[in-house]
Amino acid sequence: MPWIGVEAEKVEKKKFGETVLRYGLTVFGEIEVEIKTSRGWLKFIVLEVGGFVEGLARDLSKLFDAAAIEAGPHLILGEPSAKIWDEAVKVVFPDGEEEVIPVFTNDSFLDVRIPNERIKGVKGSIVVGGKKYELPLTPESLIEIYTKGEELFKKVEKAASVYGISSIVSAEALKALREKTKAPPRYEIDYDAGLALIYEKNRIKTVNIIAFLLDLLLKGFEQEALKIFEKAPEKLKIRIREAVKEEYEVY
Repeated sequence: MPWIGVEAEKVEKKKFGETVLRYGLTVFGEIEVEIKTSRGWLKFIVLEVGGFVEGLARDLSKLFDAAAIEAGPHLILGEPSAKIWDEAVKVVFPDGEEEVIPVFTNDSFLDVRIPNERIKGVKGSIVVGGKKYELPLTPESLIEIYTKGEELFKKVEKAASVYGISSIVSAEALKALREKTKAPPRYEIDYDAGLALIYEKNRIKTVNIIAFLLDLLLKGFEQEALKIFEKAPEKLKIRIREAVKEEYEVY
């Protein structure tokens, strides 16, 4: 949904809203965000709107003598058909200078939308099993996904390995999952083959060591993951660090 916004505390919200309506836009919601610009962090009142916003930030910046932002389809960076792209905002300053700043990454392989370090005040999302969840996942959301089955939970694991565990799962959710799962599975590690052998009822499942270690972390079994990591060959340790993006202090 397109955004149009103006620097907070520079304009009355009511006046800003009335001005936006005069441009023929439909307002669906209001949020406050902070954007890291070349001039530092700036806070904006942002209206989520329906309609065409390209060029409107320039008009509003002149009108209110304040920084203004816009976001919409014209600020998609990359090609959505490639399955991964960025969304940007355009910031226009009162002196006429402009900046295009990427603030979200969209990954349609994993159905994830993640805010980056240049924006505050918004949350990401992930779609699992046809349902959209806010990120980082709450205890209720993570348990709900976990109880739906291993295949759906793997999507959370993959997203965590790509974008960092703290971006995908809250600390409270990890704790809740640990309490539900209670104990780690029985397993053996074959470092030479790079596999974990997991004993499940009447069968043995084999998975990549890194995938298994990440699964342990997501379920709150940090000490089990640490033991696997400490015994791993140095080359594998490097790969593990890269895979989980060094999100955990145990590494």
